[in-house]
Amino acid sequence: MKNQKLSNSMLLRQKAEAKLAVESAKSDIGLNEMDVLRINHELQVHQIELEMQNEELVFAKEQAEEIAEKYIELYNFAPIGYFTFSREGNIIELNEYGSQMLGMNPNQLMNKNFDLFIIDEDKQIFILYIDKTYESKSIETCMISLPLEDGIIRHILLTGHITKNGKYCLTAALDITKRLQLEKDTIELQQFNSYFIGRELRMVELKKEINELLQKNGLDKKYPVS
Repeated sequence: MKNQKLSNSMLLRQKAEAKLAVESAKSDIGLNEMDVLRINHELQVHQIELEMQNEELVFAKEQAEEIAEKYIELYNFAPIGYFTFSREGNIIELNEYGSQMLGMNPNQLMNKNFDLFIIDEDKQIFILYIDKTYESKSIETCMISLPLEDGIIRHILLTGHITKNGKYCLTAALDITKRLQLEKDTIELQQFNSYFIGRELRMVELKKEINELLQKNGLDKKYPVS
């Protein structure tokens, strides 16, 4: 029985080889020199097209890599913090400036909740910021403060929106500490100037009153008042 199966298999193979030989012979019929040249030309054209497509792919890949490299440089070394937050406020990704804001290595900050670095009074502000960003799906802003060493406070303006898939919150963090200090100094200077000018005006009025009293008593003016 086994020998019969082997014989049938060999017979089937012989028939297949014979059929292939016939079909090959048919395909060679009428294949003259012009046909060979035409087929060869088509093959050469197709090969050149493939080479050109490959060159375009290589060029596109190089451009994409160059753009990606520029993006990474801009992202990492921009003078502003960039954070990617999860729905819970965890840090998924951040740039170098962002890690400097928090005073830790980027790898140490991954998956840590951002509110761990915020002063207690502002933790709820950050939570509301995340909630509003996800709910409104529009650009939201808030201001929070980060405690530094020696009791120094750094004030940060957060501006962000969620990704198209609604999974993450992309946030830019701008340090506005110096700006707020400048505004405070400006207000204090204006208040001081206002006080100083008011005091000077009062002195002028007092001098006028003294001169008037002196004149009423037949005495000369004591203060030259313009």
